Amino acid sequence: MHASRIAILILLLAGCTAEPIHQGNRLEVGKVDRIQKGDTKFHIEQILGAPTLNDAMHPDRAVYYEEYEDKDSGKLIKRRVEIHYDDAKRVTDIERFGFDKQVQKSE
Repeated sequence: MHASRIAILILLLAGCTAEPIHQGNRLEVGKVDRIQKGDTKFHIEQILGAPTLNDAMHPDRAVYYEEYEDKDSGKLIKRRVEIHYDDAKRVTDIERFGFDKQVQKSE
């Protein structure tokens, strides 16, 4: 009986390792493209969720970060979106890193 419990536990743990680890936010390109200057912080968080990083030293900036292994190529994908807010919590600047292989800055 004890050996069968150990065998079941080993099988369950082996199944957990098959899933790739996804760290940070899930930054879907369609959602990231929807954000724009003038949007409120509330609206951004409705689209992207809570930011990965809220820095107390820079309360006007929110950082969304994503890191995962691509299933098809096996490459490690790292993407980041930095959003800067004004005093009214409206977006003043958006920087995208890792989308289309180059830095994109909103105009």
